[in-house]
Amino acid sequence: MLTSLHEAEQVATEWDVPTEDVLLITLNHCGLSNDGLGQRTRIVLTMQTRPDDQIHLILSLRRPDSPFAIRDGLVTLGDEPFARIDRLAADDAVLGYWRNGARVLTLNSNARSQCVGCAFCPNTLEDAADPALRSAPDLAAYFAAVSAGQGGDMSGVDRITVCTGCFRFEPLALEHLTRVRGLMHAHACAGVLHFLSSVLETDEGLVAAAELGPFHLTLTAECFTGRRAILKESKARLTPDDMESVLSRAKAAGLMTDFTYIVGLDSYSDAARGLERLAEHSTTFPRVQVYQAHTSLMDVYLQPEARHIGYYLKLRKWLEELFGPSGLRPKPWENYRSLWYFQFGREPLLGARI
Repeated sequence: MLTSLHEAEQVATEWDVPTEDVLLITLNHCGLSNDGLGQRTRIVLTMQTRPDDQIHLILSLRRPDSPFAIRDGLVTLGDEPFARIDRLAADDAVLGYWRNGARVLTLNSNARSQCVGCAFCPNTLEDAADPALRSAPDLAAYFAAVSAGQGGDMSGVDRITVCTGCFRFEPLALEHLTRVRGLMHAHACAGVLHFLSSVLETDEGLVAAAELGPFHLTLTAECFTGRRAILKESKARLTPDDMESVLSRAKAAGLMTDFTYIVGLDSYSDAARGLERLAEHSTTFPRVQVYQAHTSLMDVYLQPEARHIGYYLKLRKWLEELFGPSGLRPKPWENYRSLWYFQFGREPLLGARI
């Protein structure tokens, strides 16, 4: 994709986007050539040209063809450093972690290793130590610990995101979400309950979710073509028509709505057509993520045109035109594999990035 910082600057000038965004999109796509720390690494870095901003990424490792590497505490493109490493750790499974300055808690409250997974998913590569909160006492104890760490209650938490791939059926998901909302109430958290899933889809289920209080549904759409070959059954069975219907009905039920989409699995034309359909029913900006191959086997799912930086920047520009009039904008802290980091169109993106 890129071979030098000079080439990144040229691409940025050609597409009228920040050089930093070009570098980070490409870094997400290519990963790091370094060995060690397993297949993926959590990394916090500061770019030399943006000394006041820390950026959180999760990157694939052991990518021998990648032009990016970590050397002496710096991220390099070729032999040229462009960012300092502030924090580095293996991306093993954790019960939960904070985003947006400890105002948003992402909760992995079912063991991710129990998920049969999609073809591109890295969960099966993670260490065997995959924590789970399988029972009500486990979940209650976790909330009590989080509350204690927040000074005695969770009133300062704006959102709790249940992010797990292990709910195969809608009733199981609703049972768990009801339990989470009850614990939120018990610890003085009136924030949004946010759920990333494809199993919440019936009218009854959507109404039940709305009754839990402020509720945000992110439909895990992922791609529009080749779904049976790529996605697990609970996702693959939803057609683009089904996905549009779920978001439309969720919005009508009073839920906040958006979707996840992985850039690189569809051709540009298929991506643009499908994204336009779902955008109409989104009340927040979708989580548009750069596809990451964690092994050579995962490379086969990448569209040929997605091996070039222009594919990503063309889709980025089109999405800016699509969402521009709506006022919806990506939030840097929401998405570690984004198409946007410092600018959306000509607007700077402000706020926390981790």
